[in-house]
Amino acid sequence: MISPVKLLLSVVAVLLLPAAILYSGSFVISYMEPRFTYSEMDLNKNGLISFGEADYVISSGEREILVNGKKCVELYALKDGLQLKIMCHEKVL
Repeated sequence: MISPVKLLLSVVAVLLLPAAILYSGSFVISYMEPRFTYSEMDLNKNGLISFGEADYVISSGEREILVNGKKCVELYALKDGLQLKIMCHEKVL
């Protein structure tokens, strides 16, 4: 017969293991997408990157735009076309 302590520890381990895997997976995802920092991928600013947030940011496109005469690249979400980030590099002559 299994003792109550062992049973409780087994249940806690089964419940916490997937959460730990998902949490550590968010760090892996943030390193796979070098165009965004961790804080930029954390869209709701709760300190964690959920898989929904990671999917939203990773599924992004790029388009060239001009901002105040500078040639820039706009990163936008493919899902809804909303702007995620603008990166400006050089001035247009």
